[in-house]
Amino acid sequence: MGTFFIIFIIFGIIVVGGFVVLIAFIIKKSTEPKSEAYIAKEKKKLFNNVIKKRKTLSTHTSPLYAEITDAMSFNYVKSVTYAKLSGVILNEKRKPIVAFERIERGFDTKGHMYAMSKKREFYYEFTGLEATFYCDGKLLGRFDKEGIIYDHNNQRIGKAKHPIKASFEIEIFKKVKHRLGEGLFPLVINDRELATINVVPNYDDIDYGHSVDILFDELEFGTPIITLSKNIEPTVDEEKWLSAFAIFETAFHGHWLIP
Repeated sequence: MGTFFIIFIIFGIIVVGGFVVLIAFIIKKSTEPKSEAYIAKEKKKLFNNVIKKRKTLSTHTSPLYAEITDAMSFNYVKSVTYAKLSGVILNEKRKPIVAFERIERGFDTKGHMYAMSKKREFYYEFTGLEATFYCDGKLLGRFDKEGIIYDHNNQRIGKAKHPIKASFEIEIFKKVKHRLGEGLFPLVINDRELATINVVPNYDDIDYGHSVDILFDELEFGTPIITLSKNIEPTVDEEKWLSAFAIFETAFHGHWLIP
């Protein structure tokens, strides 16, 4: 009996020790910085993957920002050290108009994403609630955790503060999803409210089998992200910001829980 008890204690110590080692390994892998060479190689792979999907896209016939909706078809892979989301964003006609691929890692959600339409190319770097936008290979600007927007010269030009975004289920006779937070928020650039941005649903709460028909017919997705303010004619740079935010809202916030 005594021997059995000792063996049981030793086995417990080994299991607990192994678990601690595993947790330590996950934390180390999730938090250790990647080398510049590693990131460059990862970026190139993301770029090439999106280029391949770009060939399948439909050409947008109106400004890109006006056609981007909250409907996307995607593949999500999560491993011990990183998460990857790749897919396409659909317009109201259920046609893919933007291809994207994103990788993130760490507890502070640090990562990057490429997104392309037939005519435009966007690249994003993000850490937590802050992100930097590039358009067609040039720095567009960034926003901080307070939603303050800065241009490529690091001059403050506006604000877009994302509201709390979360949901929960109540099950009595059937499951009912409830969503917290505002359903839209303003995008202010150059001292004017340029547009409102519609908050996308929580895709990670939904099991829809990647069916486009279910997305539109049953879940009623397909709402345009950008609602332009009345009597507003965006400048060329403002159109870039509108498109960059529209893509980011669906491809990033659509599959990430905002704290």
